[in-house]
Amino acid sequence: MPPLAGRQAGAFTRRQALDAGMTKSEVAWRVHSGVWVPVAGVALRHCARVPDEVMEAHAALLTWPDAVMVLGSAARLHRIPVRSDGRIHVVVAPGRRPRGPLVPHRFPLEDSDTTHVLGIPVTTARRTALDLLGRLPETARLELLAWVSSRRILTAGDLTSWVHEHRRRWGNRARVAAAERLGSGAVNPAEERLHAILRRGGVVGWLGGASLLEHLGIPAQADVYFPSTRLVIEVDGRAAHGPDRFQADLARQNMLVATGCTVLRYTWLDLVARPEDVLAEIRRTLAALQARLR
Repeated sequence: MPPLAGRQAGAFTRRQALDAGMTKSEVAWRVHSGVWVPVAGVALRHCARVPDEVMEAHAALLTWPDAVMVLGSAARLHRIPVRSDGRIHVVVAPGRRPRGPLVPHRFPLEDSDTTHVLGIPVTTARRTALDLLGRLPETARLELLAWVSSRRILTAGDLTSWVHEHRRRWGNRARVAAAERLGSGAVNPAEERLHAILRRGGVVGWLGGASLLEHLGIPAQADVYFPSTRLVIEVDGRAAHGPDRFQADLARQNMLVATGCTVLRYTWLDLVARPEDVLAEIRRTLAALQARLR
């Protein structure tokens, strides 16, 4: 392979191989024999090299040097958990047609909308989330909303402002719905169900989606928080608390306990299968905490 492949995550072109000193027949033999296989566009890789999002991004840049990674391709570079659709999404100059998995898009990007990840031009995490929230199907959209809100990548105000400034954009109806969810403090069905359990049970004095930085000086957000007793209730789910967050969640819980908080954690199954037990446990915990304050 040409030396440049090492700086391009294993991707390279026929031209680069020729410039490195290989003959046309040597290049042709490697391609026809399957030693070198296509990545996307003009890019090739060694058959033993497994492609990833970085290699695919370099393949896009080798094909279209002006490309900016967007949508799911940008999400994967930012390590935002969005399922791959098998395509490489880029914004490029007009006149480009799809080339296999390479999909060109045409929508305006401001300078503030772009950054670089590993030297690759890509939309920022914020802009990537804004774009995807207007395009993903509902289930994936709710999972993304839970993920980005738990990391403070987007707020309800961010979504509302963006829709106001970009009227008639594709997906704005979904973005408005996402803003309303964030504004309610329940960014996914599990949190909505927990809030409904508390309301039906007549439990008061709680905040949904509360910033603990404002209340306790801790850079975290609680699914439900009772300021008067420092009771935190969390709903554990793969979207907001995925495998990448396990260690961080443990550290976060230890920090909460160290500041005098009591933490209750529930799963979706708890909320669906035994809502009365959940409500009873919350009431008992509140009563015990209130008794300590007297």
